[in-house]
Amino acid sequence: MNVLILAPRLPHSRAYSGMQTVYQRMRLLLQRGYGVGLCCYTHPEDEAYQHSLPSELIDVQMMPGPLWNRMLPGSFTKGRYSTPSSFFRFHSERMRQRVGEQVQRHQYDVVLAEFSAMGYCFMHNPWLPAVRRMISCHDSPALSSRRRLSVLGSGYGWAKQWLEYRHMRYMEFRLYHAADRVLTLTNEERLALLEEDPTLRIRCIPPGLRSNSFEQMDGIQEEHCILITSRFDNEQSHFGVLWFLRNVWPLLRRRDPQLKVYLVGKNPSSVMQHIAKRDNRVIVTGWVEDLRPFLAKCKVYVCPVRTGSGIRGKILEAMAMEKPVVSTTIAAEGIAVDQGSNAFLADAPPVMADLIYMLLHDPEKRKVMGHRARNLVEHYFTWDQSMDMLETTLHELVAKRSYHVN
Repeated sequence: MNVLILAPRLPHSRAYSGMQTVYQRMRLLLQRGYGVGLCCYTHPEDEAYQHSLPSELIDVQMMPGPLWNRMLPGSFTKGRYSTPSSFFRFHSERMRQRVGEQVQRHQYDVVLAEFSAMGYCFMHNPWLPAVRRMISCHDSPALSSRRRLSVLGSGYGWAKQWLEYRHMRYMEFRLYHAADRVLTLTNEERLALLEEDPTLRIRCIPPGLRSNSFEQMDGIQEEHCILITSRFDNEQSHFGVLWFLRNVWPLLRRRDPQLKVYLVGKNPSSVMQHIAKRDNRVIVTGWVEDLRPFLAKCKVYVCPVRTGSGIRGKILEAMAMEKPVVSTTIAAEGIAVDQGSNAFLADAPPVMADLIYMLLHDPEKRKVMGHRARNLVEHYFTWDQSMDMLETTLHELVAKRSYHVN
């Protein structure tokens, strides 16, 4: 069976979170004897990793992201086109044509669009031959927009967000109906999408984690600090970290004068940089090639995301390194958290601050919780389980009918 993977960025071994999931799926499908091709957008940062792509790939097509679309401000694209800005910035007729040519040239059995936005290649595409189509949504933009309504008060902001949600939902579900199967990473996201549209053909396939790559590191001394990691140009991550800095961090810094917080990840905003300049205990590092040393030296990992959907691989990475996690309920979606045993959930600032403070000053509790968190990851998030489920879905899809005639 031949599978073509569509991705919004180059999947490589050093990629974070969702793109790491794409890379592992691609690599493991090859290991299991599938023919795999790749078609993706690239970014200048990806050039250093192009050589790391598996040599067994049938073919690889890469092209820079649409420059004009990326230059347009989000306010210009929202509400003025048939595609909201989350989808519009990936729209390219050249990409749609290239995907069609790849399918025709190599007679792929399935095209797997990683992330919902890449599913636009399926809609009204005159170059795409008959082929089975899947979309792995990772993080539903419509659900993210809907959940943000719950944290906004009534007024103009809420009304504007509601219009964006309705627009986003319209576009996203049109993409899903153009596919033969939709994949989610969590059952919560699957049920929420079915609540929006019960006719969807949808299946949950949780990701795995390379737990042997995220283990306790010797030789790194633990600091009296907490850690937040993310790609901060992501709206939900940026919204969450600002909520933490404005509501939770002031409570902690008053109670614990020695405590520091590390914000590690790509594209920190000017607001984050401004807060760090005013408070030398807030340390913004920007992008780092390896997160593990920062995970190793922190005492508590915090994930304050308050909107969005899907699974947070960064929480799984912290758990695999036996770090106690304090997270919002939404951020821990898809992870079997046993409150107080393998992690803590907190949605109110005083509660989150109390739990973090308690863990910082209770090394025995941190050790026990970290060990149980590692056990959870090893038991529920293995790539063997994830790939078995993906293989079953692929074979069920292709068995319905063969489009290609030799």
